[in-house]
Amino acid sequence: MGHPTNFSTVTETEKYIKLGLYVITFTVAVGGNSVVPLVLWKRKRKSVNDLLILNLSVSDLTLMLLSLPLNTFLLGGIDFPVFFCKIVSPFMTATFNVSIFTLTFMAVYRWRVIVNSLRPEMRHRHVIAWIIVIWIAGCLLLLPLVIVAENDETGGCRESWKPYQSRVYTLILFTLQYMLPLTIIAGAYMLIGIDIGKAKERHDFNAQDRFALEARRKEDLQIIKMMGLIVILFALCMLPIQVAWLMTDFGADKDKEFWNIFLRMADIAAYLHACVHPIVYGTITKYFRREYMKYAKTVFCCKG
Repeated sequence: MGHPTNFSTVTETEKYIKLGLYVITFTVAVGGNSVVPLVLWKRKRKSVNDLLILNLSVSDLTLMLLSLPLNTFLLGGIDFPVFFCKIVSPFMTATFNVSIFTLTFMAVYRWRVIVNSLRPEMRHRHVIAWIIVIWIAGCLLLLPLVIVAENDETGGCRESWKPYQSRVYTLILFTLQYMLPLTIIAGAYMLIGIDIGKAKERHDFNAQDRFALEARRKEDLQIIKMMGLIVILFALCMLPIQVAWLMTDFGADKDKEFWNIFLRMADIAAYLHACVHPIVYGTITKYFRREYMKYAKTVFCCKG
């Protein structure tokens, strides 16, 4: 995701369909990602993985709080100032970058932990430093949009590129937002699988070390399963809008109208990825599932 979506040619039918999907997505994503920090806050000893999950939740929550209400207003035909086009819209896209960069960091870190099973976890201050770097990188990637974004005649946003610059930038975004991170993640998980296979053949540990390794590997496998599912869902949710941007810039002129319509609907799939994270945590992790149930009982059950 990289360029602002133009709503100037949205039909009434499309407007109401998108409005309904926006409301559903906003409710699920904000509700779920608001509970995740509360669950993690209750943990006395927070792991590196907890801090990274918290960062994912913050980026998803930021996206939804900024993006969906504003997109809903756009559907209503409200004009926005140039500040929205140059700052708010690019920052919304930066949250997608933060999500995929965080997932990439988690995969590489998990590979590092499994390869060096007996090493202590990374210090929390180092993790926080990496999270800050991720946010800075996610925002820097959108600087070109800040420069070229402007208002169009309808009060929406457009990009004023020189010839071929838009195509180059689209390829850069596709590579850095999608292909390269997913390639790194796939490589990390492949190496993890190889290392786990080799570990089963080792017999040179004493009983105490073997017990510690087994406990660590059980935790690692649960985290890998959770992160693997999140990455697959991210790839599926982001694929439509990535394809739409590529075809909008590189497709035949006669197909431009189709891809513009496809693009306006594809952003819904991109927003869906902000909904799936809390659901995955609760599906795979017992701790999250248990805490979710506690909050659900508090909200929906009357205390006598």
